[in-house]
Amino acid sequence: MLDRGIDRVPVSRPGMVSRFVTALVRLILPVVALCSAFLAAFCLRDEPAPEFGFLASIDPLLDPSDWLNWGILLLPLVFFILNLTSRRYGAALALTAALLAWLFIGGAVAWGLREGLIADFERQIAPYALAASFVGAMALGQLVNILFFDWLRGIPWWKAPFLAAFLGGTAFAVAFNTRPALVWDAQLGGRLLVEAAIQFSWALAQLLPTYLLRRTVRPLPGFGGA
Repeated sequence: MLDRGIDRVPVSRPGMVSRFVTALVRLILPVVALCSAFLAAFCLRDEPAPEFGFLASIDPLLDPSDWLNWGILLLPLVFFILNLTSRRYGAALALTAALLAWLFIGGAVAWGLREGLIADFERQIAPYALAASFVGAMALGQLVNILFFDWLRGIPWWKAPFLAAFLGGTAFAVAFNTRPALVWDAQLGGRLLVEAAIQFSWALAQLLPTYLLRRTVRPLPGFGGA
């Protein structure tokens, strides 16, 4: 009643091009961060981690000396990055960032092969079957991470980042280590226990930087909690 006779100014919504450009700009940092995490883990894949040799004194089946390296220890950083991306932009953009990161990595490898920078993929990168198993297992872990974060975000704030990182990392570890090429035995069980412990430790440790970044990485409107 009070505004009768006053022309209302229609609120214009961003067009499709504007929304696309905005999403593209938002994706830059998460994609670069994901690619950097994968690159760091790849570069450290030949660096052993003897600091964890003490596990053999607990049980010989837990001895990680013949397989654990700093690349494996650094890999859960991927789930921390996805948690921050999901918190800020939601599940859809986090999934898009994960997909684009894989496309960039695949494109970089294809370019390296074409230009001769990678002479032999199986010798310089990994056997094809192993590479395919890794990509499939990590993609599954990323999907589990993003879905659980989106499902659990809210109060208390730590539940979503902790469980998403732990469950995503564990899904990757189980899927990668139970591929058909491996023998299912007690030694494999010991490795899975060690990797689950690594994922749990990472999920717990990343709560501190997550808490410190909560004021900086705030959810956009429509993405509450966590």
